[in-house]
Amino acid sequence: MTSSTHNERDPVRVSSLFVPLDGSEWHERAIHYGVLLSKWFGSTLDLFFSLADVPPLTRHGEWRQRAHLSIETGENSRHLDQSFVNNSAIHEFGKILANDYLNELSRRIDHLGIDIATDLSAGSPAHILSYKAQQSENSMIVMYARPQHRFRRYVRKKMAEELLEVSTVPILMINDDPDVDMGDIQLTPPFVVVPLRVKSAMEACLPYAVAIAQKAGVDIRLFESNLDYRRNRELFDESREYTMKYLDESDIDYSIRSINLGTSDTLAVAHRHSPFSWIVMGSRMRRGFTRRFLPAVADNIRREVTCPVLAVPQADIIPNRQKRLDRWLKDWLAHQDGEMLPESRFPSSARPPSFSERFSSLNARTTSKQDEHQDTAG
Repeated sequence: MTSSTHNERDPVRVSSLFVPLDGSEWHERAIHYGVLLSKWFGSTLDLFFSLADVPPLTRHGEWRQRAHLSIETGENSRHLDQSFVNNSAIHEFGKILANDYLNELSRRIDHLGIDIATDLSAGSPAHILSYKAQQSENSMIVMYARPQHRFRRYVRKKMAEELLEVSTVPILMINDDPDVDMGDIQLTPPFVVVPLRVKSAMEACLPYAVAIAQKAGVDIRLFESNLDYRRNRELFDESREYTMKYLDESDIDYSIRSINLGTSDTLAVAHRHSPFSWIVMGSRMRRGFTRRFLPAVADNIRREVTCPVLAVPQADIIPNRQKRLDRWLKDWLAHQDGEMLPESRFPSSARPPSFSERFSSLNARTTSKQDEHQDTAG
């Protein structure tokens, strides 16, 4: 079977690339990889920023913000005990600053000729972003994810940890050397590394590995852990047969190497031999109690390497995650401030809007307010 026939049977399309940002230059480093993927797949690059429900006032700028956002006058607001802070105004002020930040980033990369969108939302960043990515067909999340200490990540999770527990779309995690300038980093991989694992993991990751290898014009290198193979020879033999057949039909050059180490250590060896390669793997993205004792292999690997790691969720975990995400969103919308939500009165004969429609309406209203501010400022 030729490569074109295979692509028609099982094509990989990436229509939307979501890049979560927090205002730091470290998270902006993921934009470089997002631009590269956008050029490869013709995707829309969506710059995503999430606000807290009520952004906190900094100690340094508290009286200044009170002067602009309190009910009292600027003079009186310097006396903190006499001022009254309008939290809604503070939130609006945060939206204005975040929107200006996203617009500035858009202007920086506008000359590259790719489609750019900006996304500003409130609520849990991981859940909101996962829902947006889930609603956008053929999407991917590209994020800068510096790992933290294992104990600390359970006490105070970063967004990467939360995304690995709730996402239903592939996540490209960037963990490069922060001391290296992005202009000196080789973005295009010299080859794509794929760990040879059970068949369900290979079914998830191979389409993406092949697509990236084709776009970059490189080959795929499979690495097999002899330790894992000896634990279950039958499953790995089935997986190897499936993988080789898949790659033969894709007309992609590939090689297989076995190492007498565990999967994480095997990929760490592969990374040392080629620091700029990309690792693509299927993952169950373990969550909850089991994650404490049996963390996802993709999570372990991203702590050992500084190259991009693309974790593709296996098909069997996606339906339950979608249900949990829908339940979370219903609960979140039910507890939002009435001023944030669209008008809830509907004719008795009309069908009440679904939670996804309410969510879209809420975002549309936020965007409308931002546009009004820009028109007024102009």
